[in-house]
Amino acid sequence: MRTLILPFLFLLTFIFSCRENTNDEILEKTVNSVDVYVAGKENNIACYWKNNVKINLANGTGITARKIIVENNDVYVLGSGDVAPSNFYLWKNNVKINIDQYIGVNSNTVNPSDYYHIIDDFLVDQGNIYLFGSVRSPTIAAAYTRELCYWKNGVKTVLFTEDSSFSSPYMTTRNFTMYNGDIYVPVNKKLTHFADSPNEVGYFKNNIYNTVSPYSDQKSFRHISRGSSGVYLSMYDNITNNTYYKNLINNTDSYISQTVKGKFNLDGNDIYDFSNGQNYFKNDINTPSMYASGFNTIEDLLALNQNVYHIRSRSISDNKDSYKVYINNTEILQVSAINGILTSIFVIQN
Repeated sequence: MRTLILPFLFLLTFIFSCRENTNDEILEKTVNSVDVYVAGKENNIACYWKNNVKINLANGTGITARKIIVENNDVYVLGSGDVAPSNFYLWKNNVKINIDQYIGVNSNTVNPSDYYHIIDDFLVDQGNIYLFGSVRSPTIAAAYTRELCYWKNGVKTVLFTEDSSFSSPYMTTRNFTMYNGDIYVPVNKKLTHFADSPNEVGYFKNNIYNTVSPYSDQKSFRHISRGSSGVYLSMYDNITNNTYYKNLINNTDSYISQTVKGKFNLDGNDIYDFSNGQNYFKNDINTPSMYASGFNTIEDLLALNQNVYHIRSRSISDNKDSYKVYINNTEILQVSAINGILTSIFVIQN
């Protein structure tokens, strides 16, 4: 009997050892098989870092890279000029595109009688480039119009046109997202230009407007993001002081609480809110992280496969002093604010 038990125990030990080694290998691959991209500026040149290796962007002097996206090994970077009136630029694989030429408008100038455009956000989907922003007509006799719009590969779709009259409705926006090929643009719509005007929350799905919360509810949205289970708005209730996430796909609310929710991203079904600066909230649970003393402001954050990638900044006497990039609690990059800035992080699985 003894001769039978010993080989059996050895076999069990071998099986569990293999399982442990396999799990370790899977964990190692999950953590290490990613590329980390960080956009910003250093030495007055727009640039980005791929796995800590810096790439200066062509003709990027006097420009700050604001957002970076990678799709199918193509690297897209949106930037804006550092001196007013600021113009906007896009690089695809380090080939520079002037946005004004790309969308067919004039360059921004200080002259109010000229057209003026702003690009608030951009996305890439299956090689298609989407820009989101507005175009303002020339100011004539103190009057102008403003078009809220998005561009797909340079072709404009106007969502809403407002005029400068204080009695006319207007919309404020922050960012936009895509889900299953559809474009979602959330807006806070005011009845008039007056500061105390009632506010309605709505969104455009492609170019069709939908109401989320009527004027009487006194609510506003803070940010939009998508996950595997839907498109979420972070919402603030002015009456109850509650904040929560609304899923636009199934019209459900989640994580209703007193914590301030604003800018957030999703990893699968998990919601990572980093609007309060120092710590982030995962599914409304405050999640402190380890970082160097003073780096209390989260500039950008992205979660992938339960790992958290974040840019942090330190301020001295209300002035930015330095920026660091962390993977969970491990620092991987630092840039001095004397000659640089970090603005956007993007992570992609190899």
